[in-house]
Amino acid sequence: MSLRSKDPTFVYLVLQAGGSLFFRVLATTNLVYQVEVAHLDPLRLLLVGTVLELTCFVFQVPTGAFADAISRRWAVAIGFGLVGAGFILEGLVPQFTAIAMAQVIWGVGATLSDGADDAWITDEVGVDQAGGLFLRASQLAQASGLLGILIGVGLATIRLNLPILVGGALYVLLGVYLFFAMTETGYHAIPRQRRDPITDMFTGIRASLVAVRNSRLIVIILAITVVWGLSGEGIDRLNQVHFLKDVGLPSFAGLAPVLWFGVISGGSTLIGIATTRIIRRRLDLQDHRQVTQLLFAVTAARALMAAGFALATNLAVAISFFWVASAMRQAFGPVQRAWLNRSLDPANRATLLSVDGQADALGQIAGGPMIGAIGSGVSIRAALLASAALLGAALPLLARSLTATSHRQVLDPRLAEMGKGR
Repeated sequence: MSLRSKDPTFVYLVLQAGGSLFFRVLATTNLVYQVEVAHLDPLRLLLVGTVLELTCFVFQVPTGAFADAISRRWAVAIGFGLVGAGFILEGLVPQFTAIAMAQVIWGVGATLSDGADDAWITDEVGVDQAGGLFLRASQLAQASGLLGILIGVGLATIRLNLPILVGGALYVLLGVYLFFAMTETGYHAIPRQRRDPITDMFTGIRASLVAVRNSRLIVIILAITVVWGLSGEGIDRLNQVHFLKDVGLPSFAGLAPVLWFGVISGGSTLIGIATTRIIRRRLDLQDHRQVTQLLFAVTAARALMAAGFALATNLAVAISFFWVASAMRQAFGPVQRAWLNRSLDPANRATLLSVDGQADALGQIAGGPMIGAIGSGVSIRAALLASAALLGAALPLLARSLTATSHRQVLDPRLAEMGKGR
């Protein structure tokens, strides 16, 4: 198809593939840029991450309500534009204050698009088709992300801020494309009693909180998301330090650290693509028990692989453990999102998906300083082991979800009336 096509499935695949490609271009060497060019010490690196997660936590629900009450197309397009603008600022001004401000800008942008994109495509193609599309898009995003790693590493060999500037500019262009390409034929804004968009947004937030409170399954899914956030922050922030300081990266074939991390990231992406392909072929996303059992297995495998990575002293062993742990995370994401998506009311889908993003941010905000303190006071290995142990707390929650209601329940009378109108 041509980029001029407005077919929702095609546009969603472009969104996911382009977003992953451009993010990998700028993110693969972003930490190296912050250390080598901006000269951020470990404390400031942690503060930058905290600023980003706090921004996401604060803005997740309001931006989701904006998408439900005003427009999901506007939310996604503006969100991608802001993400690009934030990274451009970071790449242009290698100073702590500017980088922290950039996290706020792209954090707001990320929360605008997060949830709104999945809610939009679900409205356009229907909830039954959306689950399979999530897995298909995840595969495509992983493949494009692999290309992004290669491009990012290549640009970084010229100048360390170049991938950030190029990736940021491409994000802005993608936002412009999405604004003109996205249709909203299946979208119905929250019915308005007054022509006040702010009131509409808060009405949507209240209705969404009622829906969460009345659904045992949604509460369990959100708790699982918090646990994954608690664990993930430590692994995300410390894996490169572990490779550098504990395991060691030899100068094999003249590979500098930035190139080693490109190879490591590329390998985990390839395994993730293969894993997602197998899941897409064999998993019935409408089977609640099968989905829950898969997520249990994926979570258990990631916890074990993360523990193995923490204890590894041999480079090949460490990379192997890290690759599988990363692949498990890539497999978990789209399946968890499809699982949650089936339990949501269409009128508040973007808001409730944003609540899931907020739960992840909450876990990372709580887990980051705690794991960081262990890393500074004890060792990096101990911090990574703690991250793996934290993830184990999700297993009893997943086991408990087997007995929770798997279909969507609309318990708020106002939401029920909305559902009848559809």
